[in-house]
Amino acid sequence: MKRNNSNKRIKGFMAISVLWLGLPAAGVAGEGIGEAVFSFGPRATYSTPKDADEGQWAPGAQARLHLSPVFGLEASIDYLKNDFGPLTTVKTYPVQASLLAYIMPSGAVSPFLLGGVGWYYTQVDGPASFSDTTSRFGLHAGAGLEVMLNKSLSLDGTYRYVWLESLGSKDENALDKTYEDSGSMITLALNLLF
Repeated sequence: MKRNNSNKRIKGFMAISVLWLGLPAAGVAGEGIGEAVFSFGPRATYSTPKDADEGQWAPGAQARLHLSPVFGLEASIDYLKNDFGPLTTVKTYPVQASLLAYIMPSGAVSPFLLGGVGWYYTQVDGPASFSDTTSRFGLHAGAGLEVMLNKSLSLDGTYRYVWLESLGSKDENALDKTYEDSGSMITLALNLLF
């Protein structure tokens, strides 16, 4: 049974509204995105698996290192937890590394492209002290928008599509792995810049 999508629409509208509310402040920020060397901060992630009726919000954190005004590296981790009845819990920890390419690095508002790799750790705890942890490798690509709120804060939103390695090719070498469509991630983050 599909759930009502109104909560999903409301949360998406709120995320977009927060990002757009930062645009007026960006006009007085005075510095461009590419002028910061390092940033880190909390983020909220909305993940939607490919065949799911709806997605799920999760907390996370990200850190960015700007190699130049145009290019940067991002490392991130998120935490998702799902309970399946009173006896089974599934925890997932997506750890991603991304290359960012800013389109307008000197502006207070800059769109960017991103792509990278990830490791997706899954821990299943079940009845009779059952516990199993697995990890899968994945690739992702997407785009985002970063807005300077002032000289030391920025707000960003991203969309990325994720491809996870198929379970059948998990033990293959890197060139022989196959990937399956896995879904999308939307993130909203507040960054402290240095």
